[in-house]
Parts: sequence; structure tokens; C-alpha cells
Amino acid sequence: MSDRVSIIIRSSARAELAQALQSVIDQTYQDIEVVIVNVTGQSHPSLPPQADALTVKFVEPGRQLPRPDAANAGLDAAQGDHLVFLDDDDLLDPGHVGACVAAVRQDRKTLPFTGSQICDENGELQAVWPAFAFGSLEILERIRLQPSAALIPRAVIDDADDRLRFDSELPIFEDWDFWIRVSRRIAFRPLPVNTVIARVGLGTSGTGIGVNFDLQRTARDSLPFHAKWEEERASLAARFDALRDEAEAALESGDLQGAEKACWQAQALKMWDRATLSCLARIFEARNQIDPARRFAAAAERARFLAPGGLSHDALTRLHAHLQAGNAAARTGDVSIAETELQHALALHEGDQTACNSLANLRIAQGRIAEAEMLLQRGMRWGDRTYPSIVLKRGSLLEELGRRNEARTLYEHLARLVPRYAPARDRLQALDAIDSLVPTAANDMSYETTHETTS
Repeated sequence: MSDRVSIIIRSSARAELAQALQSVIDQTYQDIEVVIVNVTGQSHPSLPPQADALTVKFVEPGRQLPRPDAANAGLDAAQGDHLVFLDDDDLLDPGHVGACVAAVRQDRKTLPFTGSQICDENGELQAVWPAFAFGSLEILERIRLQPSAALIPRAVIDDADDRLRFDSELPIFEDWDFWIRVSRRIAFRPLPVNTVIARVGLGTSGTGIGVNFDLQRTARDSLPFHAKWEEERASLAARFDALRDEAEAALESGDLQGAEKACWQAQALKMWDRATLSCLARIFEARNQIDPARRFAAAAERARFLAPGGLSHDALTRLHAHLQAGNAAARTGDVSIAETELQHALALHEGDQTACNSLANLRIAQGRIAEAEMLLQRGMRWGDRTYPSIVLKRGSLLEELGRRNEARTLYEHLARLVPRYAPARDRLQALDAIDSLVPTAANDMSYETTHETTS
């Protein structure tokens, strides 16, 4: 069976297009065509020299195209058996397409997707978003994949009876909407690699990071998306709550089979729900099946950190205001106000990484290194994203506290997540140099492996 891949690029004639094309050239998997859609409505500059090394189809619609329409033009022009979207300011690690195709060849009934490396407008790595499995309610509540991360089987979206395309009525989140509808047709399969480099700071949607983040604009432009899906989200949420109650009632009455059935039905809606996973742990414990009981108990604890309760728009707005005020006060040296504002932020979101990081900076300035390390540990535990700057900072504090083996564990974890990330490799090399001079037994006064680096 052919596995030709079409990589669709919606081009705004950015200078970064050359780098995006070079990342396609560098793929270890070579059966690729590139479809470039001119979205500008004007004459597109000559394609960069990298295009000469690729099989390129150029789509000139003759008018300016919004993102959904540009995506649809690319889908219509592509000839491959599988489809990948690549924004013209984003990149793919060399093994990305190969990893996805290998996964497809193992199981053609699933859609593979990878994690992503999130960069700012300067190309600096800001966060890592690993790929996580999700249920049909979870994808309505939060999107966990970048547009470039998935390999889409053409047959899934070009069904003869129901061709699937992007919704042209959505100002933003058209990709989220697309993934929701694709997930109704095929199961998504997360891959344990982070091979997409999303430079979201370079965009203009207001939904990214840094200069490309505008909370109020995002709230306004996302209204059509939420209006489209809110009724179904509410219905599935009610169904989920009913299944959890059913599972608990069955367990209480001793109906272990009924309780387990309700739990699995609930998990199809939400895979990372602490209460459901805890219920499964108690079911297997009641059967004296200790190993699965322990695994589900550990998964429940992970879910507590991975999927905390969502914030309302009002709470999110207040959180953003407290963080801005706290960081502004810290920059001007008003420690008291900074402390107050950042603590207010943590009261709203107990594991907020920005608040934990900013408070840790205050503690470092005060020489309270152990407290700073604990704040960074707290921030690292929460959420489904890893922030390399926090990992490196916590590692340096552990080194300062004489706990070099713990620091090494953090750096190794970061190097596994993003093998190309030079700062993690540099710290490991520095520790190797130190350890060659210092006996291993003296490396740590107290050694622990933190749960977030082994999850």
C-alpha cells in the first residue's frame, strides 16, 4: 500500500518559509509532496531555493484566503495518501514524518500524532507539549495537539458520502474544530516523541504566546467555536457525571462488574479523570488484583496534576491580571506587592507555573534557595506541559543545594523530551566533568526521584 505524504503549507510569504521547506528536505522519510497555498491575495514572491529539491504543487487561488479556506484549498490539491499541515513559520524535526508513517503501518485504524516544542518569536524553546490520549469530552474541553503534529489518512476525510473540510465560519480554532470532527471518525494515537517545532510567537491570531497572545481578542473570536460545540459538550459532561455516579453506586453495592463497565464508559469520555481512575483502583483492590490496583492509583494521582479543574473566563482574566501585576511589581522592586499578587494567582490556580516561577525568583533574590526549589517543584507537577526554563532553573538550585543526582535526573528527562535542546546537554556535560573529580558517593546528601520526571 502506498504511503505518500502531502505536506500542506499555507504561505503568507514569510521569510521563514525557507526554513520550513528545509525541515521537509531533512525528513528521513522521503515519499513526500509539498502543497503551498498562497493566502496573501497578492503575487507570491518566488519560492526559496529549497523548493527546487522537493516535489512542489503551488496553489494560486487569486484572492486572500482566511486560514480555514486556505487549509481546504490545500486539502483539495493534495494527492498524497496521508496529509500533514505545516505552517510556514513552523518546523518538523527530521524524524517526524517517518515516526508517523511507521505508526500508521503498525495500525491503520488509528491517526498518529506527536508532541510539540513551543517556541517564542525569537525561536527560543518555551514549552514542550507531549502527546496525550484523550476522550471525546476532553477534546471538547481542551485541545492538546498542534496542527502540524498529526498524520491524517486521506480516506478518513474524503469519505465518498461525507467529505470533511475546515469550517469557514470560524475566525479562530478552526483547527480545533477540525480535530474534533476527525476524532468522530478515527481514534487518535499519541506518539512518545515531540517532533513539531511550533513557533507560535510569530503568528498573528492572538492565541499563541508572547507578542502573539491577546486574552480579550481570543475570548471574542472564539465565541463562534464555543457556540458550535457547547450543547454537545454539556450533554457529554452530564453523561460523564452520570456514569461516575453509576460506577460509585455499583461499587458501594458490591457490583464490581457493573462498576467497572461504568468506569470504562466514563473513561471513553475522559481518560484523565482522577475520580474514575480511583474507582478503578478500588475495584481491582476489591478483587485482590494488587498490581492493576496500584497502577490505577498511580494514574489517578497523575491525573490530579495533569488535568486540574478548568478556570472560567472570569477566573482566567483575574489570574492573568494578578500575574501581570505581580511580575510588574517584581520588576520595579516592590517585593511586597509582587508577593501579594502572585499569591492571589496561586489561590486561583494552585499550580500555576508562572506564579511559582516568579515567586521562586523572589526567594532566590532573598537567598532562600530551598524554598525557591520547592516552588519550582510545585510548578513542575501541574499541567500537561513542561517548561524547560523552569526545569533548568530548578536543576541549578538542586546543584547549589548539593543534590546533583536529582539535578541530573531533571536534565536527563529534559534531554529525552527534546534531544536537540542544547542547554540540557550542556548541564549534563558539566555534571559529568564535576563527577569525574568528585566521588559518586558524595554527590548527594539526599537523593530522590521526583514523580514529574518519571511520568
